[in-house]
Amino acid sequence: MAYILEYINHEFNGSIRDGNFYDLGSGLGKAVIAMSLLHHFKKLIGIEFLENLFKLSLSVKQNYENLIDDKFTNNRNLFNFETPNEIEFLQGNFLEHSWKDTSMIFANSTCFSLNMMNNIATKANKECKSGTIIITFTKRLTTLNSDWELRDGFRRLMTWGIATIYIHRRK
Repeated sequence: MAYILEYINHEFNGSIRDGNFYDLGSGLGKAVIAMSLLHHFKKLIGIEFLENLFKLSLSVKQNYENLIDDKFTNNRNLFNFETPNEIEFLQGNFLEHSWKDTSMIFANSTCFSLNMMNNIATKANKECKSGTIIITFTKRLTTLNSDWELRDGFRRLMTWGIATIYIHRRK
């Protein structure tokens, strides 16, 4: 996640606005926790459909919250923001939640169907504001409106193998 955020900051001249970060299909919540340590957002929200993964993400969040205040206070030089980010995990269908307040959406979409990718694009076309960034893995959003740009597709080694990372941005 650090590489992706650094890439986005470089490509968009550090213009990631303070908004919310959404992780679609957040699993254990690793991307939410990682991004909470790398950039200040109003809130980081992970949405997971599967109940068992959602419950595990709540445990991850609790462990994080038990450690972060002390780590944050004692390591101020590592953070470029004043207070720890607010994190929330939700269980349900991420297509049923509003994305109007987001500045960045992340979807580890390797296993998402073409229909799911099209549904994500349809929702993004309707709800995301100018400047919103959507990051997808392996599959790009091919049905976004013309006011979206595909900034790049680059390959990175992940724990499961090499994935192509796509960066979409609403103009």
